Amino acid sequence: MNTTNNKITAIQSDYLPAIPNVKRVPEFIEFVRWNALPTWYRELKTQKEFAERIGVSQDTLTDWKKHPEFWSLVWQFLREWMREQTPDVIGGLYEKIVSSKGSASDIRLFFHLAEGKPKSSKNKD
Repeated sequence: MNTTNNKITAIQSDYLPAIPNVKRVPEFIEFVRWNALPTWYRELKTQKEFAERIGVSQDTLTDWKKHPEFWSLVWQFLREWMREQTPDVIGGLYEKIVSSKGSASDIRLFFHLAEGKPKSSKNKD
């Protein structure tokens, strides 16, 4: 952290993870987040457009995708995005049920969620 005139100024290490062997960490993280979004949610649709926007070559993006931490970070951001979508998904499930288009399994899932029980992968009915 830098201090100037008694003000605290954040530096890169204060808010970005250390990513070994990556020189442009903010852009790397931005690329990770971009990869974690469903394609139809992305403002920039292609890797080429993304590379041009952040000022790197497509080869750099390809190299970043080979970085040992890349895909685990993508999954981390994807899970975060999914958690943010959960209320809308549950709302959609409810709307499906009340519109009479829901199945018995939709209703069971809704009640499992309402009880705070995660749905198991095995049916025990």
